[in-house]
Amino acid sequence: MAMFKLHNVNFQYGSKIVLKNISFSVEPGSFYGIIGPNGSGKTTLLNVMLGYLKASSGQVEFNHKNILAYRIEDLARYVAIVPQNVEIKFPYTCLEVVMMGRMPFKSRLKDLPPRDMDIIYRCLELTDTLQFADCLITEVSGGEKQRVIFAKALAQSPQVLFLDEAFSNMDIYHSVKLLKLLKKLVANEGLTVISIMHDLNFVKAFCHSVIMLKKGGLVDIGEVEVAMKPEKIFSLFKIRVAEAGKNGLAVLPEL
Repeated sequence: MAMFKLHNVNFQYGSKIVLKNISFSVEPGSFYGIIGPNGSGKTTLLNVMLGYLKASSGQVEFNHKNILAYRIEDLARYVAIVPQNVEIKFPYTCLEVVMMGRMPFKSRLKDLPPRDMDIIYRCLELTDTLQFADCLITEVSGGEKQRVIFAKALAQSPQVLFLDEAFSNMDIYHSVKLLKLLKKLVANEGLTVISIMHDLNFVKAFCHSVIMLKKGGLVDIGEVEVAMKPEKIFSLFKIRVAEAGKNGLAVLPEL
């Protein structure tokens, strides 16, 4: 049973067409990677799926209901997002930021019950951010802040987690650690992950399915092993790659 269904979705800014006739379904308990060249409509697609942008035509359904019919506060009980960049200018502690992940379920964050605090501290531990829980979010590094935002998103206990180039500020160790965590949550807890990614090897190693976009159109959607063949990567990015082991792609020097 599909969680998300997109029916002939189109989107444009003024006269500029950004998404063209996008139709696909997202199955629960799967890890989807979204790939494509710059300007192919990846972030716009996420924003339309989340209901942040209204499709110019077509429809997005979440759990058999038009995404635009949800109130933002209700949708936040099911869906979380880790954006590429988050600006937090107020001097909250990292713990307070993660506590905000419980806001869809609580009227206030003061004196949260033990169950909620257990969720919060578990998310801090899972994202390797517990050691600076009392640090100000304005004083940690970009990669550390991104992991705190990950912890906040996980603290929402979402059914679906959207990631918009969420690993761009992280070192390789924490990127891989969090990807392994997400794959485990998908397998063991039924989480659905939809992630924009630029590292094709991450897509091959951690995703079940891949959504390929180019110039606003859906080029392909399917299982990673089938969709990410070298000839399809060349068609999408105009780079030549060779398969390297089970989950790897090596970029060849000639274009």
